[in-house]
Amino acid sequence: MNRADLQHRIAELSEEIRHYPTPIARCDLHLPALLDERSELVKELEQLDEQGSCSPAAIWINDGGFHAA
Repeated sequence: MNRADLQHRIAELSEEIRHYPTPIARCDLHLPALLDERSELVKELEQLDEQGSCSPAAIWINDGGFHAA
């Protein structure tokens, strides 16, 4: 998934969680699944942010590659 897709899906999940019907039974399996999915997507988005917008090869090329001083 790209950044925009991740952000869109996280927003959808957050909206669904925000409007989840109450009361929530202890045996409910749907809400924890929504929370887990959102958590995983947030981690994936954070990893993309840590990587930055350039791949290591692109950074190497932009820094001069073989011709670096």
